[in-house]
Amino acid sequence: MKYQYLVSLSLPLLGVGTTYASNNEPVYPATTVAVATPITITASALSAPGEVRLDPTNPVQPIPAADGAGLLKTVPGISITRKGGMAGDPLLRGLGGSRLSITSDNNYVLGGCPSRMDPPTAYLFPRSFDEVIVTKGPQTVTQGPGLVAGSVQFKRHPRYYSEPDFMLDAGMTTGSGDRFDAFAALEAGNALGYLRLNANHNKAGNYKDGSGNRVNSAYDKNSQSLQLGLTPDDLSLIELSYDRSRGEAAYADRSMDGSKFDRDAWSIKLERQAITPWLGKLQLQYGHSEVDHVMDNYSLRPVPVMMGKPMYMAMNPDRTTDTARLLAELNLGAHQTQVGIDWMQDAHRGRMASGMTQADADAYRQLPRQDNQSFENIGVFVENNWLLTDKQQLISGVRLDKTEARFEKLPASSSLKEQDYYLHAGFVRLEHSLQDWTWYAGYGQAERAPDFWERNRNGALETETNHQIDAGVLYRHGTLSGSVSVFAGYVDDFILVDNYSADKARNVNARRMGGEAELNWRFADNWTLGSNVSYTHGQNLSDDIALGQTPPLELNTTLGYDNGVQEVALLMRNVAGQNRFADGQGNIIGQDTGPSAGFTVFSLNAGWQITPTVKLATGVDNLLDKDYSEFINKQESYPLGDNPVTGRISEPGRQWWAEVQISL
Repeated sequence: MKYQYLVSLSLPLLGVGTTYASNNEPVYPATTVAVATPITITASALSAPGEVRLDPTNPVQPIPAADGAGLLKTVPGISITRKGGMAGDPLLRGLGGSRLSITSDNNYVLGGCPSRMDPPTAYLFPRSFDEVIVTKGPQTVTQGPGLVAGSVQFKRHPRYYSEPDFMLDAGMTTGSGDRFDAFAALEAGNALGYLRLNANHNKAGNYKDGSGNRVNSAYDKNSQSLQLGLTPDDLSLIELSYDRSRGEAAYADRSMDGSKFDRDAWSIKLERQAITPWLGKLQLQYGHSEVDHVMDNYSLRPVPVMMGKPMYMAMNPDRTTDTARLLAELNLGAHQTQVGIDWMQDAHRGRMASGMTQADADAYRQLPRQDNQSFENIGVFVENNWLLTDKQQLISGVRLDKTEARFEKLPASSSLKEQDYYLHAGFVRLEHSLQDWTWYAGYGQAERAPDFWERNRNGALETETNHQIDAGVLYRHGTLSGSVSVFAGYVDDFILVDNYSADKARNVNARRMGGEAELNWRFADNWTLGSNVSYTHGQNLSDDIALGQTPPLELNTTLGYDNGVQEVALLMRNVAGQNRFADGQGNIIGQDTGPSAGFTVFSLNAGWQITPTVKLATGVDNLLDKDYSEFINKQESYPLGDNPVTGRISEPGRQWWAEVQISL
């Protein structure tokens, strides 16, 4: 989605081999020389039963990656609700928000805006992480309560050095729409510990859609991270982490912009492996984060005029989140078991001001913050991997949670002042491997309490419970690989946001089914044909209508050539029209606004490995300058200049990009 140059520099001084933890998982030392990789084109494949693993350092097309949502859109089945140029809200199989847990190194990430200006992914820069793991469906209990849709883990792996080493990685991007990115990472360590520093800057102006209209979408973002690890031996770890993010963003879907996105987070992790033959690992972690967000109607746009007079307005919500986790990994013969307890405390506040001058609106800074809602959750879980035979394993888990929710402003006499929710979750999955095939099938249940955004609409909502069957098959052999994953679920007391109901949110019963499939075939020397398809069907059983915010059928097909020196790839993205909709209904992220048209978009890229250390790549996103919009989207309410209001926010038109990768 831009014309881009990216320069990546890696300067390892001493090379050290990969070491392994007691559970036979690689610990990914910082000493591996960077290697140029092919561009991932909206087709991240299933890597394990119900699981997709992403390398956030790999380039993707389209190449947004200004935040976590830009990376997740490459996963079949994930949709991104567009509000502007960044801070898109992800949905997996049509479900997002608190139904899709998003964690950063096992710490919960929550935005502060009551209107979802800042979803969790807005504060996460992908390249500062080593791996992103997407789990589809309620098929784990280790990632917190309420995994109705699944979970997304942004992970950094500890480093263990056997001798001193140093690595520098840096990047710079410039592109159409005034796009400019800069990135730098420093890693250094020895046998006693390591230091990791990351810093990035992402900036872009308003992009043009396929009709040449400017969309209010400019943003400016900076983030930094620091990890300091002590490793007295290769089985022990003490790690301190700090993440900082600052930014602002313009929005096309509302009457305000985000003039301040501030997040500060720190955590400490203690870990010891191979304690006894049966106790494989013990881990203790604590994290704290503060989000301070300002939305106003004058910093990034002309102030609106009402009855001939300017009217300035500003709102300043903030959120403080504390999390803790104690985890033990047990080796009990054929059983590999994780036992843990986690805790979260979350508090939200706000303040606002308005008037006919900017000084009136800026007065919010002197006002006291008003407590809004607070939450406390404590959960215990057990997840077990039972190796039945050398070809078959049974994975299962159970989780119990208690969530205490509180409306701070309500009087003590109100029945909604304090509410306790007792939540149950569990799953069982059988996996069978035979030569090049892996089959799996499982049942999962996840119960979720109404979240901050839903309780703002209706404080008397019931918990929702998803009962879901997941099944699939993976195949890898020679020049052919592929996978199929399907699901079918019944959601009892599904929390439906309904703009036309009196309470604005209510419980209904829902049925959902669908899945994803992908196939990659190297049909000739250096030539590959790949394709993936995703589809979700949702039904509101209580009202006998479609379930709101269910994405349409999507098919992506890629033809690629790669001889190790030159590569060329063509992507064709086909998205069907969506005629099944429920006007005004959906979730906290967005609601249906009518049917959508189908579209086909082509993108092209090419790469040249000039030398073993230098690679040049270039490409075009939306090659034919198609004017289109996604069904999972927001309505445009703030057109720029004389541009007409077009309905849903249009996607970027033709965007050119180019990059240079240098590895030394």
